[in-house]
Amino acid sequence: MEAHIERFFEIWSEAGLPPCYLVGGYPRNTLLGLAGTDLDLTSPAPPQALCALPAPELVLEERAFGLGTVVVKQRFRDALYVYEYTAFRCDNYGRGGAHTPETVRFTDDIREDALRRDFTVNALYMDADGGITDPTGRGLQAVKDKTIEQVTPQTLTQDALRILRMVRFAAELGFAVEPGTWECARAHVRGLADISKERIRDEFVKILMADTKYGNKEGVLCGLHMLKELGAFSYIVPALTEGDGMGQNTQYHAYDVMEHSLRTCACAPPDLVTRLAALLHDLGKPPVFRETGKMYGHDRAGAALAGAALRELRFDRETVDEVCALVGAHMFDLDNRAKRKAVVRMIVKLGEGQFLRLADVREADFCGSGMGAPALSAGKWRETLRELREKDAPLSLRQLAVNGDDVMRELHIPPGKRVGEILFALHAYALKKPSQNSYKNLIRYAKIINTRGNE
Repeated sequence: MEAHIERFFEIWSEAGLPPCYLVGGYPRNTLLGLAGTDLDLTSPAPPQALCALPAPELVLEERAFGLGTVVVKQRFRDALYVYEYTAFRCDNYGRGGAHTPETVRFTDDIREDALRRDFTVNALYMDADGGITDPTGRGLQAVKDKTIEQVTPQTLTQDALRILRMVRFAAELGFAVEPGTWECARAHVRGLADISKERIRDEFVKILMADTKYGNKEGVLCGLHMLKELGAFSYIVPALTEGDGMGQNTQYHAYDVMEHSLRTCACAPPDLVTRLAALLHDLGKPPVFRETGKMYGHDRAGAALAGAALRELRFDRETVDEVCALVGAHMFDLDNRAKRKAVVRMIVKLGEGQFLRLADVREADFCGSGMGAPALSAGKWRETLRELREKDAPLSLRQLAVNGDDVMRELHIPPGKRVGEILFALHAYALKKPSQNSYKNLIRYAKIINTRGNE
């Protein structure tokens, strides 16, 4: 147990409060030999009692006091630690599987508190001495068996968000789902319709990044397959399901459109924008094929559908724009025939960071095809970018040695379209001849351009 936690328990004991426990992920991970996760505390003491903790290094922040929850911030050895404290309680949920309990009753009974939690592996309580209490009598065995099991038969029906948490824990930890829990999740997955899009998004993102939590390399594909088998994608990205069972050219693909999309996502590196683009890159195939009988143009259609799906999940604008740009460009140079000039134009259009993401998406796309073919174009792109960097080529207008003000002042022209045209011409010139990217050389060339334009 870390020193800051030991110090917290000392402070708690000095206050004369009833025994306090770390609950949930911390005890579970301790038993698994994994790094500690969120610091969740619980005890029979009401949250108001924490106000009497006699230590200046603790700061309390009110959060859902009526639900018995308060955030405690601890300053210890020049580091800040954040705990979330929730008093022992019983929750009463209404119909429909919404996330928030309708009523809360506080209790002194640790078993009652355990029965309101989601899964038995998370219903374990660690005391100040590091001892583990297992009120359900099934949590320790579930950890040993590496199994996700709901605490009661009502766990998933009361709060459908727990279905996504079930998938996330299984994906992160590499655990199996207990059969009864799995069947309950399948039977009540429609309850996700009552969950806010923001909460669905947050759990979905964690599933997409499942391999980064504890290093389970198969976690992402496992989680995506579970979502598919549960029917959960109908409440996350419904457009993905249209590719289920839709065959593709067997010369290039071993899987249908949906399975290819899931595998492409799992093949992508652990960057959220890249994984979202990989997952959504073929959203346009089903509607385009229905309309034309071909898949030509699915990249453009897919960009629009990806944007709609991400906005529905309340992703921020920057993420939406970046993912859509990648989806819209993912067919570029598919046959590896693009000339250097075209590759340079794409680098300039997307910017270095996005261009490298596009290369990652291309490699993931080939990997997710199941055919084993290498993405030669991605290697060519990276080499082109490396050469440009090596020559210190200006990859954006900002890297030019002159700007619009310089052009207007030196050429004696007013603001307007002509200034932009000259800057773009200077940029193309400097990309072709990086050694000419100096103020003197570019202004001289700008004057030549302007003179030609006036002839």
